[in-house]
This record gives sequence, structure tokens and C-alpha cells, in this order.
Amino acid sequence: MHLNLSEKIFSLFHRFIEKQYHLRRLSKILRGISEFKNPIIFDIGANEGESIDFFLNLFENPTIYSFEPEMSSYQKLVKKYGKNKKINLFNLALGNKKEELKLKINIKSSTSTFSKINTQSKYYNLKSLILNPSKNDIFLGEEKAQVEKMDNFFNQKKINAIHILKIDTEGFELNVIEGAKEALRKTKIIIIEFQLNDMYLNYDSKKIENFLIVNNFALVKSLKFPFMLYEDRVYINTKY
Repeated sequence: MHLNLSEKIFSLFHRFIEKQYHLRRLSKILRGISEFKNPIIFDIGANEGESIDFFLNLFENPTIYSFEPEMSSYQKLVKKYGKNKKINLFNLALGNKKEELKLKINIKSSTSTFSKINTQSKYYNLKSLILNPSKNDIFLGEEKAQVEKMDNFFNQKKINAIHILKIDTEGFELNVIEGAKEALRKTKIIIIEFQLNDMYLNYDSKKIENFLIVNNFALVKSLKFPFMLYEDRVYINTKY
């Protein structure tokens, strides 16, 4: 995918802040609540492997199940990690039922989404202006993507536990955890992105929070990403 100059500059700035500040804070928290040397990790919304690299650097010998529905990003994952037997790659999304959905392809691939867009959102329009000023639109088109319930995948693969579950799905997070009621009982730590903007229609952070509380997850820390209207929240299973 050809990137315009605005997108290149934004991506370089975003990645620098992420590596030098945001992920360092997250590393400190995970080291404080995780004693695992060989954790089983579910990476939902893998993009091009940023989170895979993070977990490989943080843990000695993790086993990672990585899910990425966007084909171009998935192909980059295969090229980079396809020979690593500890990294299991799936061109698949996880949701609350088995289905086929249309994925909106964002000019910044890490923010492609299944969610409906609020085109009246000031945040959406600002991102469009920054990332693609010539057209003032951040979406390039759509592609079909397969969606599976995490509980179905969990049982099919005969997985006994998830030590860390990371979810970054651009407004689709509630769908992911709704399809994981059984898996969540065997999950120790969740890292989940919360939107602090009105870009996605029908997005309800309170529903996500309540769902996690009902399923015995307690908030450890909220980490707002600098200059952006979203944050990562770290939860721990009090019944694990």
C-alpha cells in the first residue's frame, strides 16, 4: 500500500511514542503482575507484528496465537514470523459468533475496523485531515473477513489457559469478549483498548467495563496513549 507523506510522518511519530513511552509503562505493569516465563498469549488484532515483538522481548519463551483479519497485514506477519513454531498465525477475526463481515481498510492499517463510523465525529474528521488531506477520508475500501468465536477456537485447539489476552480491534472489543465467556474463565490478564472518542457508532465503553467486572476481572491500570483519544486498560482475573 502506498503511503502519503502525512501518513508516514504520523506513523513514525506514533510508533516512536509507543515504543519509547507507552510500551515501557505497559512492560512495567506486566512484570509486576505476571510471573510467567513461558506464557500462552492471545494477540487479537496483530496488525504487522508490533505486539508480537513486544511480547517476544518481554518474555523468555512465549507461545503466541496471533489473529489478524486484514490480508495485507497477515501476509507481512507470515513473511516475518512464519518459520517461528511458537507463533501461530491466523487470518481470522474473533467475535461473538461465526460469520463473515466486511472489514473497512484504513489508510493506517492498524486502525482498520468492522465498526460503523460516525462521520460527524470531530476526531474522525481530524484523523482524516491528518492522514489523507487530499481526500479527507481515511478508508480505502473493504474486504471480506472471517470471524470466529474465541470459545470455539479455544476448544478446537484444546487450549487450557490464556495467560495474557491482548485485544485491539478498533471498536469491536465487546464482540470479542462476548464470544469468549468460557475462555475468559481461564484467562489471567487482559490488555484491552478503550476508545475515548466518538468515532465509532454504538460504541459503549461502559458495557465493556461491566462485562469484564461480571466475569471477575478487576482493573489494574489505565494507560492513556499520549496525544490520542484512546487508552489501554490492564485487567486481572480475581478468580484465576
